[in-house]
Amino acid sequence: RSGPTAASETVCAAVRKAAADPGVKAIVVRVDSPGGSAVASDSIRRELDKARQAGKPVVVSMGSVAASGGYYIATGADKIVAQPGTITGSIGVIFGKLVAEEGLRRIGVNTGEVAQGENAGSGAPYRPFTPKQADNARSLGQAFYDDFLGHVAAARKLTLAQVDQLARGRVWTGSQALPLGLVDQLGGLGGAHPLAARLGGPPPHAP
Repeated sequence: RSGPTAASETVCAAVRKAAADPGVKAIVVRVDSPGGSAVASDSIRRELDKARQAGKPVVVSMGSVAASGGYYIATGADKIVAQPGTITGSIGVIFGKLVAEEGLRRIGVNTGEVAQGENAGSGAPYRPFTPKQADNARSLGQAFYDDFLGHVAAARKLTLAQVDQLARGRVWTGSQALPLGLVDQLGGLGGAHPLAARLGGPPPHAP
């Protein structure tokens, strides 16, 4: 996507600064991301939660894409505003590893290791998972998925069963997501700012 981007540390710092500023009555966060690092997404969502706990309403404005980790971030908001064509959802988890064993063999690269424990080095790219390691990976992926469902269910006031029917990696447009309960209204930043202003309340000296 075109335009400036921000790493999770930058976003988290900006949210903390806004949450601590008494002159800021509400926070608008623009999300335009297909996802990526689960740790980064969770870090930003946690900061949004903290801001809300500090009394600062949070509105997420979704750009062209708010999928997977991008939508996970949005679950930290009080309200979500999507554009009609925003790619929304992709509530799911991909967990695995790249196995380069055959490629390394073809170019004559050999590997060796000293490991303690049968699962040590299970993420190494030069061999596939053993059956037990594959089971462990599936269990870990399921745990991440269940956590994702729980955050969406709590944020959107849906049951886990309802969210599961909307999840499993499915994607929706913003227009489709609205009646499904995944977003609160359609619009861009122009709609998110007035909404945040209403949630934040009138200025102290407003008539």
